[in-house]
Amino acid sequence: MAEKKDFVYEIGEKLYLQKPLVLGQIRQMMKAIEGLVIPGEVNPLGLIPVLGDKLPLALAIVLTPEGVSLKDKDIHSLASEIEFEISPETSLQAVEDFFVCNPVPSLLERLGGMAEKISKAMSKETGLKNSSAPLPEEILPKETESSGATH
Repeated sequence: MAEKKDFVYEIGEKLYLQKPLVLGQIRQMMKAIEGLVIPGEVNPLGLIPVLGDKLPLALAIVLTPEGVSLKDKDIHSLASEIEFEISPETSLQAVEDFFVCNPVPSLLERLGGMAEKISKAMSKETGLKNSSAPLPEEILPKETESSGATH
């Protein structure tokens, strides 16, 4: 059945599993929530209204029917199915469990630290500093001399 870190939900007549996200699910989730503004200090209960009508798709990405592989599931048809089978309580539990499975603040902190290290390494390697080099003087074309008016 489910491993130690898995969460199991009964939705309709099926069992669904939630495990820590893999890269493919992260890509799907990024596309699904594109354009949403998610406050930094959001809790699971506050996230549900932020997701709004994208909640069923987000749940379809993180929940997988028992016995189905991640790459074989059709998240759009699964979202339609989940939307009319899942209770509000189970929705909230799945969102809460998402943060247990996926320590998002920790991941963001690590990514930020990695970006800073990469930036420092690149500036050392290329010799770039925060201050910019002076720009060269502007060179304007000389005025064309006229040989006088022609009659």
